[in-house]
Amino acid sequence: MNFVRFLLFRGKLGKLLVAALSGVLACANPGFAVDRDLFIKLSTSVLKVEAFNPDGSISIGSGVMVAEGAVATNCHVTHRARRIELIKSGLRWAVQSQSSNVRHDLCLLYSRHANVPVVAMNSSKLKPGQAVTAVGFIGGHGPRFSGGQVKALHDYDKGMVIQSSTPFNSGASGGGLFDEDGRLVGIATFKARRARDDYHFSLPIQWIIDQLEADHAIPVGPLSADEPFWQQKDEQPFFLRALTMEASGNWKGLLDVSGDWARAEPASAHSWVSIGKAHFHLDQYDAAIAAYRKATAIDAQDAEAWFQLGLAFADKGENSEVREVHMVLRSIDPDLAEQLADAALR
Repeated sequence: MNFVRFLLFRGKLGKLLVAALSGVLACANPGFAVDRDLFIKLSTSVLKVEAFNPDGSISIGSGVMVAEGAVATNCHVTHRARRIELIKSGLRWAVQSQSSNVRHDLCLLYSRHANVPVVAMNSSKLKPGQAVTAVGFIGGHGPRFSGGQVKALHDYDKGMVIQSSTPFNSGASGGGLFDEDGRLVGIATFKARRARDDYHFSLPIQWIIDQLEADHAIPVGPLSADEPFWQQKDEQPFFLRALTMEASGNWKGLLDVSGDWARAEPASAHSWVSIGKAHFHLDQYDAAIAAYRKATAIDAQDAEAWFQLGLAFADKGENSEVREVHMVLRSIDPDLAEQLADAALR
């Protein structure tokens, strides 16, 4: 099941084909208050990326100026390109070289003449519930932006892959995810669909810092045919394998994968949330509650764990426990607390 999707926009000989994704970045979460000054500040360092492929097609994504003359984007935007150009406010600059980590899906594009301001980066640890804003080009138009919250942080390959409620969409690949102070915290990369809503994932800042320090740029040309970590079906990280099982409703499979995950990463609260979900959908409510309790013991700020715990108590008719969970959740994630109240207390 191909539940993760490219956020990339392609065209050929002027005929542009938009990847089949729903919504538009600028209006994907209409309840988000648009801060014009913040938008102007953030958008100055975000560019459109055009990758010209051997077959005549053009792949369009976004990029962020992370160092003088260096733009971070996703390799799935540029991996076939023989020529790459950066566009900002009607100006166009050629990319002379790029460095790539295809497995991370992170490419750095180097252009001697691009004079876009370098973004400030925040490499300190994010927290679930923290407000974030995504800025990128939609369908080649933009930049546009949307806001949301950090939902989870997944420890993977010396970085924290960011899961957020901030919508991404076609053309946003390689765009920036920013904190409330306008500092770059991640690179918008892919989305995953599940029953209740979508997951949106961004690459960690630490990967950008490490790749800048490595400084192994080569002339622009097609990259290796390797797949990024989020597309490697047999070698995906546990959190993505668990999402695949959840999205397909394979609860026994989810229990197996999540059990392996918990054994491999004992400090992962998310693994126990997945175990709880599997037990819950197998009508094993006591086991689900025990798993969610384990998750909250590991990370008392894990809003998803508290939310799922509240639902499990509700299914058992234990309303006093639901109210206690609701009180805790209100201080962590008011939106999820409201959803719990709607589902179990009204």
